[in-house]
Amino acid sequence: MYRNVIIEGDEVDSERDFHCVIANALDFGEYYGNNTDALWDMLSSGMACGVCINWKKSSVSRKKLGSTFEVIVYLFEKTKDRYQGKGSEKEFEFTLE
Repeated sequence: MYRNVIIEGDEVDSERDFHCVIANALDFGEYYGNNTDALWDMLSSGMACGVCINWKKSSVSRKKLGSTFEVIVYLFEKTKDRYQGKGSEKEFEFTLE
């Protein structure tokens, strides 16, 4: 069973906003680096196992974040591939609406 995390795209105005939302939702802790390298460190360490991220209004975030949005989506895809087939408690899913 997945734990559902919703990101409201119209509330993500900057990369900092995204990292704040994801860090709080996935309980990354106070030492999270708030950048895409730190995001990959957390995702690849299993912190997102059993999570399904639903990014609503992702097109709004895409416009506001620019190339950083593409990097984040790439990291989500990489995480999904990393844990695919390892059982539902380990798998990672995400959707862009």
